[in-house]
Parts: sequence; structure tokens; C-alpha cells
Amino acid sequence: MVSKRIVLTFPHNKVDQPIVYKLVKDFDLVFNILQAKITPKEEGVMVLELQGKKENYAEGVKYLTEIGVKIQPLGKDVIRNEDKCTHCGVCVTVCPARSALHRQKDDEGNI
Repeated sequence: MVSKRIVLTFPHNKVDQPIVYKLVKDFDLVFNILQAKITPKEEGVMVLELQGKKENYAEGVKYLTEIGVKIQPLGKDVIRNEDKCTHCGVCVTVCPARSALHRQKDDEGNI
């Protein structure tokens, strides 16, 4: 049995498809959505915990990559692009170490 927390990034042409449903139905995986921001006709991002038999997990991940869904482990560093940031707060909720909460600049501009 494997259980991993991952971040899925959906291309705009996939956000209206039952992708997570297929992970359950076709690959016998169990999921828990931790965070999601899905906007029609735009990119979607979903943080979820995915678990199941090792072979089924591997096949499910293969399916996701084949249809164009990007996958990254939740533990990967969260880096904010200041040019694109809308200050929505999503990066704070998915930060595994919650270090985003503690990264404030002092009076001299140091983090």
C-alpha cells in the first residue's frame, strides 16, 4: 500500500473532465482532496492525498501524465513568482513545513 500527497496541475482543456473519478473507478485508488482551485477555461490545481496498491498507484500516475496532468510531490519547495502572484494564499496552505508563514521581511528587507 502506498499513500502520497501530490499536487496536480490540470491544463485548461482538462478541468471539466472526471479525472479523479477515473483514478477511483479504473485504478482502485482512494483520494482525499486537501486543497483545490479549479476554474473553467483556466488551469486547475489540486492538492490531494492518493493511496492504493503500489501497482495501481503507478498506473494511475501514468494515466495522469499521459493526459497532460502535471504531478509534483507536495514536499517539493513552494516558490512564489512575484510577477504572477495574486496573493491568494494557496501557497501558504500547501506548504508542508508552513515556512511560508514565517518568511517575513525585517526592516532592512531581509527574510
